[in-house]
Amino acid sequence: MHLTESQVSSFYKNGYLLLEDWLDEEDLQPVIEEYSAIIDERARRYYAEGRVSSLHENEPFTRRLVCLAEEAPEIADNLDIMQARGEASFNFLKNPKILDLAESFVGSEILCNPIQHIRATLPHGKIAKGPTPWHQDAGVCWPETDPFFILTIWIPIVDVTLDNGCLEVVPGSHKQGLRKHVFSPHGLDIPLGERPQIEPMPLPVRAGGILLFHNYTMHHSLLNKTDTVRWSFDLRYHDAYQPTGRPYYPAFLMRSQSRPDSLQTDYTTWCQRWEFALKFSQGAQPYRWPR
Repeated sequence: MHLTESQVSSFYKNGYLLLEDWLDEEDLQPVIEEYSAIIDERARRYYAEGRVSSLHENEPFTRRLVCLAEEAPEIADNLDIMQARGEASFNFLKNPKILDLAESFVGSEILCNPIQHIRATLPHGKIAKGPTPWHQDAGVCWPETDPFFILTIWIPIVDVTLDNGCLEVVPGSHKQGLRKHVFSPHGLDIPLGERPQIEPMPLPVRAGGILLFHNYTMHHSLLNKTDTVRWSFDLRYHDAYQPTGRPYYPAFLMRSQSRPDSLQTDYTTWCQRWEFALKFSQGAQPYRWPR
């Protein structure tokens, strides 16, 4: 299930490509069930400790974390891929449909970049402080990656709309090079004067759809103005012989024609390498930009 020449051409022209219905329930449901179980375990532990007054176990996946976080915001901490280290999430990283997309751009030697996230974007206001600011993915990597292409694959596991915080991109901005980033209260941000005078394009995506973009494409997220969680993955893939931009974190060879015996697709090893890296990389500076 690879892309057409026209789709690839559109990506390189605009810096992004939106694909509807690339994944189905069979692809998404294991991850939803995994994070539902993580939230349930935390809810029961917090309830036993008296930190929340209800389990909210009848709330749907998109609401339960919100209800719990209203009493204990810290319950939403440390849910990221490398922290939770769930097997369903690991299997998602090497989903053949996702790797097929990567192969359309980076070739047959595919490395899963360690800058990878699952995001539980809570409603703006009392719980969440704000949306992800304008940035380029190249801007959150060390300069070693500047000459190279890294594909971002952004995947909602619930419907993402204008109201719950879809992404906006600046079409064609990937052709204008890396812009200066500065730290804002919400994270790395491209100052207004560094942004091109091009109308941003909002990109709502239904669950099962996928948004691809270039590592130099400017993008940010809108506010989540609903009372639900916007759940999404952002994953990155590139040629296996390129640097990752986070050399102190582990990268994994997920597909290879020339070295099929070297694939790093064992779940236990994945967990062990992340545990080691997180323990011994404390204090590492992930960004090139001064705080």
